[in-house]
Amino acid sequence: MRGKRRGMELSMTKDRTRKLKIRAVMAASGRTYGEAAAALEQWTVPDAGRRPPAGVPMAPDPLGQADSGELFTAPLMVVAILPRGHGGLDAAQLIADACDYLISHEGWYRARAEVYGPRPTREAGMPPLTGHKPAMLLVRVSARRRWSAETLHAFLRDASTAILTALVNEHPRITERHVSVQALPPETGQQIVAVQQGKPDALTTEAHPCLIELHPVDGELDEAGEYPFRVVDSQDVGWFAVGPARYSNTLLQSDGGEPQSLADLDAERGPLRTVVPVPQEDLDRLRYALAAAGTRATASLLVALYHLARQHADQEYERSERRQSSRLYAGGDDTWETQAMRSLIWGLGVDLADKDRRLDKQAMQEVMTIVDQWVTPEADLYVEVAGSVARAFQAAAAHAGGWEALADRHFQPGDRFAHSANAVEAAYAWLMGEPMPSTGPGPGDAQRL
Repeated sequence: MRGKRRGMELSMTKDRTRKLKIRAVMAASGRTYGEAAAALEQWTVPDAGRRPPAGVPMAPDPLGQADSGELFTAPLMVVAILPRGHGGLDAAQLIADACDYLISHEGWYRARAEVYGPRPTREAGMPPLTGHKPAMLLVRVSARRRWSAETLHAFLRDASTAILTALVNEHPRITERHVSVQALPPETGQQIVAVQQGKPDALTTEAHPCLIELHPVDGELDEAGEYPFRVVDSQDVGWFAVGPARYSNTLLQSDGGEPQSLADLDAERGPLRTVVPVPQEDLDRLRYALAAAGTRATASLLVALYHLARQHADQEYERSERRQSSRLYAGGDDTWETQAMRSLIWGLGVDLADKDRRLDKQAMQEVMTIVDQWVTPEADLYVEVAGSVARAFQAAAAHAGGWEALADRHFQPGDRFAHSANAVEAAYAWLMGEPMPSTGPGPGDAQRL
């Protein structure tokens, strides 16, 4: 009798648990009870779609349902030379189906892709190929895992490998130099999707039901209904997503610390500011100011940012007695652009601060006013500085006539009175977004050798 009662209790508990799961699916997806129950049954089938890759074992958790797995979507940009006509148009569906099964070192696991494109592009450095044309596609790949920096990097690698393999196998004339796959920040992917009005050109044909888009937890979303990729806390520390609503920073990662949830981060270090793209109006104002400054633009920009950095450090000292602030760098302190900017403004920026003849006061004031608004703690949003400033500089250079039009002789390689080669190359790479073109030896080089 006792055993029978125990069996009935276990059965009731399982039934209750199943009903709770069904209601959770209903609440998250808007399905009816019957539809949610049917979906829940399918979730337990690892290979409910097409056949798994031959000769590859199944990963221990191919659906990512164990160990607190969460659904996460990562945008990838694919640039390739594709055949003209239907062959190229079929590339979107080819990529979408290639992401049905991804292969890791543990075996295959399920994923899903939405593909936007192909769209024409003028990608530089791509040798022409008869009957082909350059094209780009946005691929939003989703999987369910327990996310960390390690699993996210592995996921991006697995997805990139699947996409490259499918394209090269289908189009043998495409070599590695004709195909590239690059991970994008989520906000960039959202902007591209918005331009396409949210309708993908291809979807994974038989995606597993567990990869349906469920709504994340209330209170952990930005205005677009997605987790922000980067946020800045009240102490001007930048955080980046390493999984859905899980955030880390460079110091935490180097110390081996555990990522924090968005809710905990907001409670402990809020209010948080979401890092957003720079407004076009601000880009235009900076472009005009830099172009108007002419050859004084580069020096004026470095000194203006130095003055801001020192001002922020003074404000931080008044608040915490610690004369150090990362306010200008928090939107992307792990990027090479930010590191280059930081080194230059505390190097050349300091040295140039008293060189009035090389500075344009009006341009400096405009830079300081605009950039300070991007990073002010009183705002709800934060604009990343290094990349945004570089975008404005490149636009100004295109309008004014290149680097020589915005940088004086001291920033020209080979000039007798030029700054050190390392400083000039770093400034050019950051502000122009590409390595400085190689030049022959100049008159001052022999003295520096």
